[in-house]
Amino acid sequence: MRSLAAFAVLSLLAAAPAVAQTAQGEPPRRFQPPPDHWTTIDSLSQTLGLTAEQRTKITPAYTALNGVMKDAAARRQAIRQQMQASGFTPGQEPTPEQRARMDSVRAEMEGFQAEADQWVAAIRNNLTPEQQSKFDAVPKPQLAFRRRQ
Repeated sequence: MRSLAAFAVLSLLAAAPAVAQTAQGEPPRRFQPPPDHWTTIDSLSQTLGLTAEQRTKITPAYTALNGVMKDAAARRQAIRQQMQASGFTPGQEPTPEQRARMDSVRAEMEGFQAEADQWVAAIRNNLTPEQQSKFDAVPKPQLAFRRRQ
């Protein structure tokens, strides 16, 4: 029993530095940024039980949705680099200029989200009612962080 407890403590101590490290020596983040893609078309097709005809119909909307997600991810990365270059430090209170910039970025990301939501709706509209209920259970892309009211 003692050796098991010692092993557990040593495992935690050994894992702590690995958890604290991230790519390029960046400090760990509070949250992961949204991905630059949604699910695969094969996975979606299998989950929903799409026919070949349905898959052909939703593929353009699916491709456009992933394009929006890639564009949003690239824009987020560019904004992150700009903010870091301007001297912004996460966790500190932003200056009024930085706050205004964040508000404009939030509006820009909400535009990406609105476009993504349109493509999600286009996919849903090509499904049967049974498939729509399955589709509604699939997590949808979140490109903009929504504030709690």
